[in-house]
Amino acid sequence: MISIESELKQVSKKLELLRKELERMAGSFELVHQDVVAISQSLDDLIVRYMQLKNQEEYIKKHM
Repeated sequence: MISIESELKQVSKKLELLRKELERMAGSFELVHQDVVAISQSLDDLIVRYMQLKNQEEYIKKHM
């Protein structure tokens, strides 16, 4: 089983990679281009996952 800390690091790395990709693509395509929208949605999903993990981490720290 993967630890919260380890998953946070993985998600952080993916967030940074997707953010850079989104910036690159947004410079080449219109913001409504399907590829730009797809990356933006993936980025949104990762942000939600990151926030869930941070909340879990805080909950665990408070209840130790």
